[in-house]
Parts: sequence; C-alpha cells; structure tokens
Amino acid sequence: MKKHIVFVLAALVMATILTAGCTSYSTPSPSPTTSAVTSTSNQNTVTIKDFAFTPSTLTIKRGANVTWMNDDTATHRIDSDTQLFKSNDLNKGETFTYQFNDTGTFSYHCGIHPDMKGTIIVS
Repeated sequence: MKKHIVFVLAALVMATILTAGCTSYSTPSPSPTTSAVTSTSNQNTVTIKDFAFTPSTLTIKRGANVTWMNDDTATHRIDSDTQLFKSNDLNKGETFTYQFNDTGTFSYHCGIHPDMKGTIIVS
C-alpha cells in the first residue's frame, strides 16, 4: 500500500511539473530546470547552482540524510516552509545536512531568493 501511495505521489508531482510548462507566464532568466529523483541511498545531495535546486524534487526513505551543496556564486539559505529545518547562509562550497525521520512531503525554499523552491518526499 505504501509503495502504491509513493507511486501515486510521484505521478502527481510529475504531472504537475509537466503541466506547469503549459502555462503562459514569463520567468526571469535563468529559468531553472525542474527535476525529480527517487533515491534509495541513506545520503542524498541536492545541488544549488544557477539559482535552482537540482533535483527540485527528491524522494527518499525515512531516516535518510539530505545534504544541500551550494555550487553557485551567490549565497543561499535552505528554509523549510514549515520551519522544520533552516540552514545558515551557505556560500559557494558550503553544505547543510538534515536527517528526515518522519514520512511526508517537505517543501522548502531559499530564504534569500524565495522563488527558488524544492520538495523532499519521505516514504
């Protein structure tokens, strides 16, 4: 049952991502590439580059760590939308790691550049 729910959630995320490209609006340059990844690793990395999180959606197992790595020239800060986690300001080459011990969907954004958004799905 849990695998079915994860599959349905992943399908909904992908459908949302795919249909978002069909809307007509203008975005500032550079426009981030949207990506989704499912990981079975206990250690997962989200790269920050060109004002985007890659992957923008990451599915992990409960208890896994996620490390955000700033590979951008700008300073960024990882802020949970629900204040569950928050990094210090990250300069190029710096990282922030958080362990996800509960299942659910956890949205986050850059506290300095709020248009930068990402999601961690924990099963």
